Amino acid sequence: MRPGGRLLRAAHGFEAAVEASCKAVLLVTGLGLLALLTTVVVMRYLFEAGLTFAPDLSELLFALFVLAGVVLAARRGAHVATQVLMNALPERGRTVLAVVIHLVTAGVYALLARYGFENAVIAHAQTTPVLHIPWSVGYGALTFALALVSLCSVTAIIRLIAGRERVVVDLAEPGAATT
Repeated sequence: MRPGGRLLRAAHGFEAAVEASCKAVLLVTGLGLLALLTTVVVMRYLFEAGLTFAPDLSELLFALFVLAGVVLAARRGAHVATQVLMNALPERGRTVLAVVIHLVTAGVYALLARYGFENAVIAHAQTTPVLHIPWSVGYGALTFALALVSLCSVTAIIRLIAGRERVVVDLAEPGAATT
C-alpha cells in the first residue's frame, strides 16, 4: 500500500470535494452576479427603474464569490508565495518549510474562524436593509471559508508527510503538485 494509505486518500478526497464545491460556488455566484447586474443596468436604462434588492443580493453574491476564490487559491497553494527562500533550499528543507507554513496557516485560520463565528453570533440580530438577510449569514460564510483554508493546510501537511509529495516551487512546471 502507498505511504499514508487511508489518511492520504481521505486528504485527497477532502481536497477534491473542496475544489469541486468552490468551483460550483464560483460558477453560480459569478453567473448570478452577471445576471443581476445586467438586469439592473437594462432596467435602469430602458425603464428608469431598478431592483430595490439588487444591492443586498449583489453584496452577498460577491462576498461568496470572493470567499470561494480565496479557499480555492489556498487549496491550490497559490496564496502566499515564498519562492525566493524555497528556491534556496534543498528538497528536504522545502518540505520542512512548507509544513511549517501550513502549520502556521492552519492555526491562524482556525483562530480567525473562531472569531468569525463569534461575530456571526453577535451580528445575527442585524439584517440587510431590503432583503432582511441576517448579517450572520455573511459571517457564517466567512467562518466556513476560514475553516476550509485551515483544513486544506492540514490536508497539505498530510500529503507532504504521509504521502511524501515533493514541494514544487514553480507551479508552471509540468506535473507540478500543489502544496
